[in-house]
Amino acid sequence: MITDYDHLEIRCPMLGHPLNFSYCRTANLGEPCRKILDCWFERFPVENFARQNFSREAMEKIAASPKPKILGILEIVQRAQAVKKNEEATRK
Repeated sequence: MITDYDHLEIRCPMLGHPLNFSYCRTANLGEPCRKILDCWFERFPVENFARQNFSREAMEKIAASPKPKILGILEIVQRAQAVKKNEEATRK
């Protein structure tokens, strides 16, 4: 059953405090955290669990490498510049 391990708890390396597996399983709008396999492999056979319970798309997101932080920062800057440009254009 998908909730069998929900009661287990570990310290989340990204958030810095204890979390139950249920959070990790649904952290991204119902989709699993990208680090779920890395964090839970020592506690139970999480890879088997994931294959049985997550969609192919969710498994691909878990397996995908995260984008570099600098790329994320540049995207934020570009969005901010676009917003500023649109605000200036609407004032004219």
